[in-house]
Amino acid sequence: MTNKKHPQTEKPVKHDGAVQPDVAGLETGEVVALATAQEAMVTLATGEQIHAIQATSCLLAPVIGDAVLVYRGPEQAFLLSVLARKASVVAEVSVPGAKDIALKAKGKLALSAPDINVSTRRMHVIADTITQTGKQLVNNFSRAFETCVDKILNARTVTTTAQSRSSAIKETETLKAGILVQNIDGVATQNSDISMITAEEDVRLDAKRVSVG
Repeated sequence: MTNKKHPQTEKPVKHDGAVQPDVAGLETGEVVALATAQEAMVTLATGEQIHAIQATSCLLAPVIGDAVLVYRGPEQAFLLSVLARKASVVAEVSVPGAKDIALKAKGKLALSAPDINVSTRRMHVIADTITQTGKQLVNNFSRAFETCVDKILNARTVTTTAQSRSSAIKETETLKAGILVQNIDGVATQNSDISMITAEEDVRLDAKRVSVG
């Protein structure tokens, strides 16, 4: 009677000679090094070290020392999520490989933090109503353009300081004030086709010399 030998199943081998795992599955490990922003070297719970790529669904970028969940496939290993973090670093949230990202909500989208920093080359805000409420507003611009159909400003105090200021009113400018005080250090000029000064009581011109005509 002849004994038949069952052929042994050979494990798939990579081009670099490393033996591939027989079955794909989930494993846990720890990030020990970062090759790039989205590629990490992970030491598995078994002690084996593998190269894993941050999956698109893993929004939290891994850092060294993170406990992670890894999917190990026949061709590539993916870092699916960060399970725990020991290092006190800034958490970076992004979508790996995505050029454009959109946040949409049917109701309300809230963003809350003691400090918020926004850095961008261009910013567009389109809204039916914009409300700003705060104790202090500071604007620092090299150049600012403002286009409004109707603008209403209500403030207790408005202070403007500038090296030079120019205003061009195409139709009518109206100023209503309880008391108007103008202090000019240099020369004050006014050019118009018709000028009218109307006072209910007094009009005074006080100067060393007054020229009319």
